[in-house]
Amino acid sequence: MLMILTGTDAVAPNGVPRNDVVDALKNLKTAGNVVAVVSNHAQPNWFEVAFFQSEVQFLQVPGRQNGKIITENAARLKLHSHDTFVLAATDADMQMGKNGSAILIAANWSTDARIRKLGVNVSSGAEFYEVLQLSTGWQGTWWFASNLHTATYSVRALADLSSMYGQNATQQEFASKLKTTIKGGGPQLTALLAVTARSLLSEGVGSQKELLWSVYPSSRSTNDDTDVLSDFCHRLRVITSRARYAQRECPLFIRHAPSAKRSQGGGGDRTNPTQQIETIHLNPFYKKSLTGRHVIVLDDCTTYGVSFGVAAGLLRKAGAKSVTGVALGKFGNCLSHYQIDIQGDPFKPIRKGSYSYHPPLPFHGATSEAAKTTLRQLIR
Repeated sequence: MLMILTGTDAVAPNGVPRNDVVDALKNLKTAGNVVAVVSNHAQPNWFEVAFFQSEVQFLQVPGRQNGKIITENAARLKLHSHDTFVLAATDADMQMGKNGSAILIAANWSTDARIRKLGVNVSSGAEFYEVLQLSTGWQGTWWFASNLHTATYSVRALADLSSMYGQNATQQEFASKLKTTIKGGGPQLTALLAVTARSLLSEGVGSQKELLWSVYPSSRSTNDDTDVLSDFCHRLRVITSRARYAQRECPLFIRHAPSAKRSQGGGGDRTNPTQQIETIHLNPFYKKSLTGRHVIVLDDCTTYGVSFGVAAGLLRKAGAKSVTGVALGKFGNCLSHYQIDIQGDPFKPIRKGSYSYHPPLPFHGATSEAAKTTLRQLIR
């Protein structure tokens, strides 16, 4: 069960109900969800006719922008805040969702340009319904969550790719499917963003201060924030964070030299971090702003975990307080934890002799079977 809230402007722009939105909310209620239209003001005249015998509620809540309607009702219904979706058309809708740590989805028909620029949006009531249907099966859990108590960083993975696509599946295959989903947009992408956000919010990311988002650069990244996952990362930050920290077109990691594409068999020993250490560094733009930060590093998929180990080594040297690697998918059971010590300047290319690393250790963690089916629907 989900809690679905929206405002009067999303349902009835200019006071005229949109039939597609009304139908979507009715159908979501019929599916067993809690559905309500919320306003600071009294119930409008059109509401009773539009939602006659539907059990969609109208709630007058002065000051709803503080988000308490979400946190208090979620507690009453024994739900989590991240089990709440807010269809936003106004600034008040957006504040309600943000302050309540809900999943925020913008109505593209909003007259507020700021809402339309949120980046996570739907173009119709039917699309909103489809996104919610695709998201319903997600329980807000990761397929894999590391629990190595001696680890210097943590790793989360959304899906078990070996079981989803077969033992012979390759990272290139998943990367291709993911690229299609991200580039294609629409309800598949919005739902993928929603389930990823729910998993992050379940761990309190929405209320975490000093948070910085980043994408691990591709093997031949052009360092202009155009990697496939870059836009996905910015959109994800919009849903889960209350404030903006990283800037567009200003990636945290710089790939100063191409690296072998390890997922295609290049680069020799895929457990050896040397080539990755020597081909990326941190963007000097962030030199004075990394100390004490909690950093999320997003990657499409992980097998051995070298990328996250290298990222953590650089970020710890730069003063980051914590590092969480988030992979949309994980292959096999070969994930390792890397203790990489950078002696050189992490904001400049790292040369041989200015770093060291210990033999990798198995990165143990807990797994959840609930993640498989939903991801198979979203990335195909």
